Amino acid sequence: MCTSFTLQAENQENFLARTMDFAFQLNGVPIVIPKGYTWQTQLGVSESTRFGIIGTGRCTEECILVDGMNESGLSIAELYFSNEAKYSEALEKDKINLAPHEFILWILGNVASVDELKTKIEQIHLIHAEISLLSTVVPLHYIVTDRTGACVVIETNRGLIEVKDNPLGVMTNSPELEWHLKNLSNYLSLTPTNYPSRNFLGYQVKLNGLGSGTAALPGGLSSPERFVRAVYLKEFIEKGATRKETLNAIFHLLNNFTIPKGVMLEETHEPEYTQYRVAFSLTDLEYFFSPYETQEIFSIKLKDVLTNLEKPKIFEINKSFTVTQL
Repeated sequence: MCTSFTLQAENQENFLARTMDFAFQLNGVPIVIPKGYTWQTQLGVSESTRFGIIGTGRCTEECILVDGMNESGLSIAELYFSNEAKYSEALEKDKINLAPHEFILWILGNVASVDELKTKIEQIHLIHAEISLLSTVVPLHYIVTDRTGACVVIETNRGLIEVKDNPLGVMTNSPELEWHLKNLSNYLSLTPTNYPSRNFLGYQVKLNGLGSGTAALPGGLSSPERFVRAVYLKEFIEKGATRKETLNAIFHLLNNFTIPKGVMLEETHEPEYTQYRVAFSLTDLEYFFSPYETQEIFSIKLKDVLTNLEKPKIFEINKSFTVTQL
């Protein structure tokens, strides 16, 4: 699952936000990776980062990120792309062969902007390779944005990587982006204003209250429903005049896609739920993290941590639920 969107504040500050919805316990934590960090791909090839990075993930033998931002203001998040992602079974000798779960670390370590991504993507070849943490090949697609607000979606088709301009800055899960865009034609009636009272067969029908303009707004947890809901809410939410007001709006938006434990089950009856929510300020290079166990928001300023950093820094979060007594 997962829902992700971009948002631009009134002061033109750009953000990327997402929910991480999964049944398997990821135990994702904030990680900062320094510029010049060398890591090994699953194929044993050494790669090195040009930029410092902050993101969410886990570090064992190597660091794996599921979302992140680099010091140039490029940000990316991976979301499940079930039944759609098709990776290559064969290696390409003249390209950088990566497993899908390695893609984010390479992109954030080597790419400064969406424009540069469009030129460098030709160097990458995504291969059908398992992630040991899950013992499976993860079907993924990716939303990418930068501090200019440009946004693309990266999806694979028959082993080929496609970079698609995303005019809405919204992404959920399957099907492919084009399907979601076409599906919006079914929701042209959505409006924050009320429908007028009207006459049916001589009987005058009056409104009972506010909200009639959202009668067709999907409320379910499926990928198509969340996509439509994200587009509508992003379109009309008041973003605020200040940075704090915009962050407040972002987390109110994320609340609309936060899945509590138990309300959605996998075939194994394990609950798929929102393990954390995160937002990235691409202008000020600040990271905002909120785990499921507490609704507190933790922030990290990338530039402050990168100073003199020589190896990845992992931040352990106190997830105790707290209540402030007045």
